Amino acid sequence: MKYISLLVVLSVLLLAPLQANQQGIVVRTAAVYASPSHGAERVGEVTAGTTVSIFSRQGGWKEVFSEERSIIGWVRSYQVREGSSAPVVESTNESDSRGFLAGLAAFSRKASSFFKSDDSSATSSGTATIGVRGLSENEIKAAQADFVEFEKMKRFASNGKRAGSFARQGGLSSTRVPHISGKKQ
Repeated sequence: MKYISLLVVLSVLLLAPLQANQQGIVVRTAAVYASPSHGAERVGEVTAGTTVSIFSRQGGWKEVFSEERSIIGWVRSYQVREGSSAPVVESTNESDSRGFLAGLAAFSRKASSFFKSDDSSATSSGTATIGVRGLSENEIKAAQADFVEFEKMKRFASNGKRAGSFARQGGLSSTRVPHISGKKQ
């Protein structure tokens, strides 16, 4: 009887942390890293739609375990949605339309690695980039200007007539501001 009691207590102690883990679904195929940093060793990849256990969070990273892939490591937070169901955001082809600003954010992350200290245990910067997807290096190199889309964007530009209409609707009035010279006097 003593051994059974000990076994029950031991089981509860060992299995309780496993029960506390939250389940999630990978919404976009994600690279898995050994630590929460893009500079860390890449230990594998989990595909979109894979169910994972979420162990912990650190900055814009989540530590996950995929039983299906037998892999444990860190992925970007935006690549995993908590809960048992989430819409999968996986594109069917290699290139997708993640946008210029997302590419700029990815470039910024890569560029910031030039200014890091030699401390290999450092994680990524404190700025969270959840929801921002970047372009791969190959996508940036292969980027082409899309003048048709540029012409479409011009329709969103404001002009004096639209700005005046907006101001009148909001009860705003104009104020003249004198030019400020950048020269010291």
